[in-house]
Amino acid sequence: MAQKQSHSKYRDILTDIVYITLPSDFKKDGLNFPFDLSTPIPVQLPPGATSIDTQTGISIESIAAAIIKLLAYRPHHEHISYYRSMLLAMQPDVEQELQLAAIAKAKQKDYEFAEELFLAASSINPSAEELYVNLSILYGEQAQNSREHHDGTGFDYYTQKQVTVLTDGLENNQNSELLLSELGMLHLFLGNEEIALDYLNRYLTIATPSEKQKSIAKRAAEISRKIEDDTTLFAAFDEMQLGNSDQALRLVESFIEHQRNSWNGYFIKGWALRTQQRFEEAGEAFIRCLELGEKNADIYNELSLCMAGLEQHELAKDYMEIAVELEPDNVKLLTNLAFICLRDESYETAHELYTRATSIDPNDLLVQHLGSELKKRIDFGEDDDVIDA
Repeated sequence: MAQKQSHSKYRDILTDIVYITLPSDFKKDGLNFPFDLSTPIPVQLPPGATSIDTQTGISIESIAAAIIKLLAYRPHHEHISYYRSMLLAMQPDVEQELQLAAIAKAKQKDYEFAEELFLAASSINPSAEELYVNLSILYGEQAQNSREHHDGTGFDYYTQKQVTVLTDGLENNQNSELLLSELGMLHLFLGNEEIALDYLNRYLTIATPSEKQKSIAKRAAEISRKIEDDTTLFAAFDEMQLGNSDQALRLVESFIEHQRNSWNGYFIKGWALRTQQRFEEAGEAFIRCLELGEKNADIYNELSLCMAGLEQHELAKDYMEIAVELEPDNVKLLTNLAFICLRDESYETAHELYTRATSIDPNDLLVQHLGSELKKRIDFGEDDDVIDA
């Protein structure tokens, strides 16, 4: 028998496979399979071996093990159809056996071997939709393990494998209710709402009436509503960027009607009202943001501006100080607080804030304007550590 070592460019796991050619006087020994003597046959070497032991020879099991590996990791091998048929001739129930073995290995947390067995089974029967789902569950367990160990890279890797295996399964089973629903829910979990909705709607067009179908129909309606609301919110933000506060208010009120517990809507509402100098109403909107649990520097900055507009100067200063505490290197907030200090004639504090802002971005226009205002009111040099009122 002639043999040669396989040099797989895909996975090191295939380096223990060699190929043999059968001799012309080969006997089938009762195996009902049309062997092609011109096609090399894969054989898995025993652990640590680099060649076939001529004393022990080759077993059916070592051929079957090699074919299973190729089905799993080289499904596009030039002779894979021939090898698949050979394996089925040797083990007619191999698909079911592989599934059961894979499930057992997954329960034992032997994920690598379980993956190999599931991949091989799906290569034997690409129309078995449950195999792709089982693989996705296997990858999902590994993704969860990665998350629990704060391994973001591992989490992304295994969730992408989930997406890939379910997508591959759908390509082979285009009208699979199971795969469409699984892909939809997976994308929903990953935050890909528009992609999720597409798969779930495709599922709903072919799904038979059931509790699952009703549940997914309700979820799809919720996603659709949220996507529409998000589009409305983004449009309101764009209108504010363009200075169209009336249009922004109209849009954001529509958003809030459906999303009453979203702080983002109240923020844009407050922003629009504040630009219209409706300070009391604007302040109420920003307070609502805080009540909903969001506490960021932008909210406190806006609250400070509203309080200043209502001439509640102490409260304006309190809110701005909180904003600076949250973002101590924010030049805009530093200069805003410095101007409040100038109004209160707290010149030393204003100068300290100016110095901090200058160290961050000396070319900022607000910082330069603050410097000009400081020079008008106090006497200090560029390198002074002490200022004189």
